[in-house]
Amino acid sequence: MTSRNAQATARPTAERSLFHLARPTLVRLGLAAALVGPFGGPGVAAQPAAPPAPLPVLPDLRVLPPSSLYIVAASDTSERRLKFTTTIWNAGPGLLEVRGAEDPATGELTVRQVLYSADGREVPGDAVGTFDFEHRHGHLHLSGFARYELWTVAPDDALVELVAVNEKVGFCLMDNVLLDRELAVSAEPRYPIDCEGDVQGISPGYGDVYAAQLYEQDVVVTGLPDGRYALVNVANPEGVISEATLENNRSVVYLVLEGDSVRVVDAP
Repeated sequence: MTSRNAQATARPTAERSLFHLARPTLVRLGLAAALVGPFGGPGVAAQPAAPPAPLPVLPDLRVLPPSSLYIVAASDTSERRLKFTTTIWNAGPGLLEVRGAEDPATGELTVRQVLYSADGREVPGDAVGTFDFEHRHGHLHLSGFARYELWTVAPDDALVELVAVNEKVGFCLMDNVLLDRELAVSAEPRYPIDCEGDVQGISPGYGDVYAAQLYEQDVVVTGLPDGRYALVNVANPEGVISEATLENNRSVVYLVLEGDSVRVVDAP
C-alpha cells in the first residue's frame, strides 16, 4: 500500500510530465495564432498607404467670336449656306491632349484624353470620342468637338428659336495660332498640324483655327427670311473633355441676313 508521502511525491512529478508533454503543442498553437488574422484568415503585415494620385492641371477651352462671315448662294445642287471662321483655343494652364488607339472589336480609333500633373506626370483621362477620317480635309478629326447654331433673336437680342444647326463638327486639334504668349509654355507649338491619329492637342495660349472656306464651316440658311440672327459657336458641346469650366465654351456674334449677303451688327 502506497503511503501518503509517496502519493504526494508522485503527483507533482506526474503534473510536471504532463506540462512538458503539452508545452510543444501550446507553442505550436501560439505560433499558429500569430499567423492567423483576427477573423480566421491569414495574418497580413500592415502595408504603407499608397501615395495619392497626382492632381491634373486642366485645360480651359474658349471660342473666339465667329468671323469672316459670308453667304454661299443656293444652286441646283446645293443649299444656301452661311460660312464663317471658328477659332477654339486653350486659355487654361493645362494641356489639351488626346490620343487614339484602334478598338479591335470595331476597328474604330477610340480617343482618350491624357492629362498632366504640375510636375509633368501623366494622369489617365476618359474616352472622349473617336478619330474619323475626313476625306474632304484629308486627315483625322476628333468627332463632335464643336457645334454651330443660328438663332432668331428678340428685340433685346435674347436668343429665341434655334433655326439652323451644324452638330458634331469634327476638328483636327493643333497649335496653329498663338493667342496668349504669357500662357504659352513654349514659343514653339507642341502639337503639329499633321493631324495624325496617335496624338493631337492644343497647348495653353494656342488656338486651332478653321477657316470659313473649309467644309463644315457653315450652317444651312436655305429658306430663312431676311432679318437679325445670332450665330453661336460652341466648343466641347457634350462636355466629354475634362477642363477647368464649361461656362465659357461658347461665343456669339449678331448678324443681319439680307438675301445672299450678311453683315455683322453690334450686340446690345
